[in-house]
Amino acid sequence: MKRASIIHKFAALAAFLVWVALIGAMIVNRGVWADILPFALLVSVATMVGTVLLSRYWIRHSSAPSYGSIFVFPTVCAFLLCFGLLFFEACRNGDWNVFTYGYWEQTKGGLAALIIPIAIFWFVGMFPAASVVIYFQKPDDSA
Repeated sequence: MKRASIIHKFAALAAFLVWVALIGAMIVNRGVWADILPFALLVSVATMVGTVLLSRYWIRHSSAPSYGSIFVFPTVCAFLLCFGLLFFEACRNGDWNVFTYGYWEQTKGGLAALIIPIAIFWFVGMFPAASVVIYFQKPDDSA
């Protein structure tokens, strides 16, 4: 194994350990993060699976995974989770005005009530995506 490959593996491990520490801090401070923790774990798992599948696709087509995947997959997963939950609630309650700008201006917290959870989910999902992309960036340096 070459030195660059070992550094990539350690960087991937470091990103994963930062994610573990972040989730551990959320578990320790349950009073503050109790509502968000299950969704943060869901976004993290979805981000890991999606990033692994995309990375394996790029490797199968003789290319290295892009570092842009670190930002794209957490963003997609966070938006799908937040808007998927809003869509589910709208279907269940028939409250379709939740998708209008006027609704978010009038609610408690305004647009921050939507933007802050998306930012938290994106930040939490970014570390597993980073660990996967960095790990697959140099898949084999033995040659």
